[in-house]
Amino acid sequence: MRDYEGTPILASLIADLGERRRFAAADAERLRRRLADVEGMHEPDADAECPTCRTPAPCPTLRLARGEIDYEMACGAVRGLIDLTAVEGSGRGVPPVPHLADLLASPNNGVDRFFDVLLGNRPGD
Repeated sequence: MRDYEGTPILASLIADLGERRRFAAADAERLRRRLADVEGMHEPDADAECPTCRTPAPCPTLRLARGEIDYEMACGAVRGLIDLTAVEGSGRGVPPVPHLADLLASPNNGVDRFFDVLLGNRPGD
């Protein structure tokens, strides 16, 4: 005669594993879609350069996403393509950040439009 007292525990363990498998499959599908989006953004255009990175093909970001290179190699490839000294010496620099007082003093009717929409009024009525 066998002892079946542990059967409910095993049944719940199997059910939990099935649920976790469904979650893992959904997560894998979400990651596949994300990777497809990244690949689509970094596919070379007719000029054989990446339209997003503006680097010659093969794009380091696309190669990194496909697993052809690792993160350090991708950073090294981009460092070789971008002349940081020219960008820093161009005088463009970082745009100035406005003061809070200047931002608050500028006219803004966004709050009025928000409340108009919230109350069901058409903006400008």
